[in-house]
Amino acid sequence: MKRKFLAFALFCVLLVPMVAFAGDRTLSVNGNDQNDVWFITGEPSLVMNGFDLTSFGVTLPATIDRVTIGVDRPVPGQLIDVVIYQDANGGSPADATVAGRTQVDITANGTFAVNFSPAVTITAPAVWVGFYLPVDFRFLADTSGSSVLTYWAWTPGGRFDVANLSSAGVLGPADGSAPVGINLNGKARINLELVTGAGTTTTVSTPGAVSTPLPQQTAGDPNASAASLRAYPDCISGALLYDTADEVTSLRDTVNLHCREVIAWQSPAVPQGLVRRGNLYDIQIWRANGVQVTSRLDIAVTHCVRPAAEDLNTALFGLAYGFPRRWVILPTQRFGDLICAEVRHGGNVSYFVAG
Repeated sequence: MKRKFLAFALFCVLLVPMVAFAGDRTLSVNGNDQNDVWFITGEPSLVMNGFDLTSFGVTLPATIDRVTIGVDRPVPGQLIDVVIYQDANGGSPADATVAGRTQVDITANGTFAVNFSPAVTITAPAVWVGFYLPVDFRFLADTSGSSVLTYWAWTPGGRFDVANLSSAGVLGPADGSAPVGINLNGKARINLELVTGAGTTTTVSTPGAVSTPLPQQTAGDPNASAASLRAYPDCISGALLYDTADEVTSLRDTVNLHCREVIAWQSPAVPQGLVRRGNLYDIQIWRANGVQVTSRLDIAVTHCVRPAAEDLNTALFGLAYGFPRRWVILPTQRFGDLICAEVRHGGNVSYFVAG
């Protein structure tokens, strides 16, 4: 049965949004930042992206500790198999073998990240990353043309063993050819992250994993003045404020800050162990000459978020920046009904609670 799609374009903040606390190199086969939304009908289906590690210049053995998928609408309560296959000879993954496997419950849209602990060691030159998605699940694919690197697999009217891809009733590329007969005109937004030794790999409160403690909010000075705080006029919710004294006095009015609210699925992947709450913002910093500031500010600009009352005492301030954007939990202080942090980069802003 064909898997239907909604043929309209969506736009991502970045091509490959990823997450802090993971590997230090991201591999993506996506070619642009426009999306179509595809959804599963009939029976559960495995959607996979293939990665030729040789073409990426990856030295074997390689280590994968995280994979992601772009989600438009999940089906909460349905466990999803997430499988990493390695393929010694490339081409069709029918003879690929399982290198790592886990199950997750995807409950929110956006970029969903899955940690593998222990990390998965790869010794073959090709890798496939697959999500066995339930009926009605909607995922994102780019619109970059050839779909030979995205494969579908399903068995009409039932399920197949993901440990044995040749057991699937239908297995093939999403380029319109038989037996799948679906042309994505792009690739699924499924990516992987490698540990190359250039960075440190940790996870945040992932069951069974070696974890770093969750950051803790602290109480701010009760006598601190909020007189110079101002809500961004172009973010109509009024829940994000910044210190105009930092902008005008400390930075000598050499920069201008602007804010826009963006929709939830544009968020970079949320670190496991945390739940993103409230609005999602995009902060841009511009010089007076119209040049956007992409480097670190020498002087921070205090920003404050007004979280929901039930989150106030535990909320943490998050900033996502860089390319690809990664969430970083900043040292967070609570002042009245606000949580505040020192911001030195433009990027996404939101708040998080333990989850």
